[in-house]
Amino acid sequence: MDGFKAYRYYLAIKLHFTTDRFNVFQNRGSVRGTREAFNARNDRYIFEKLASKRQDDKEIIQFFVSNFAYGNDQAIYAGQEAEDNYLQWQKRKQSMTKIFVDDLATLITHIELNKLKPTAIFQFTENEYPVALKLFVGGKIAIETLNIIDDMTGMLDDWITHPSVRYIWEDEMRRIKKLTGFVKYDKIKIGKIFQHFKEEIAE
Repeated sequence: MDGFKAYRYYLAIKLHFTTDRFNVFQNRGSVRGTREAFNARNDRYIFEKLASKRQDDKEIIQFFVSNFAYGNDQAIYAGQEAEDNYLQWQKRKQSMTKIFVDDLATLITHIELNKLKPTAIFQFTENEYPVALKLFVGGKIAIETLNIIDDMTGMLDDWITHPSVRYIWEDEMRRIKKLTGFVKYDKIKIGKIFQHFKEEIAE
């Protein structure tokens, strides 16, 4: 691992999370960043420092992914914030099932306390945002949870077509969607949990 390689990983992950046209899995991480362009950067020493600290390719990729996923587009300059995001990402990866279950419980509690219909969780109702979206924006449920639900339901396709979401929360919608492939979970186990959740709110 060297600074130039870290720089190319950074470019690929940044393009993936901040543009619609680039998908790091489909493009196999291929970017146009050249060594000449890298050497011309005033901040190249930062990439050299990151490369020396994280020799493993997967680790530095996960470092960039965690920060773009959590909305920190300036990971290379953020210092402790970037490290905190990476640590949180690692912890969530290790307890994804528990986080998913806890977030579903948070959704149920919210609609019960506010006497809302179950449809309010994922659908727009009377010009109100879906509960899941509001709780995510408020930091009450994890972005990984929404990515998993979207993976199973295609929920974001409906959200994105809503004008206010498209113009106000476009970046957030993209981040959720672009996590697909990076969020690893037990599809059978999580699928059963989500099915139970749907049955519970339908009662």
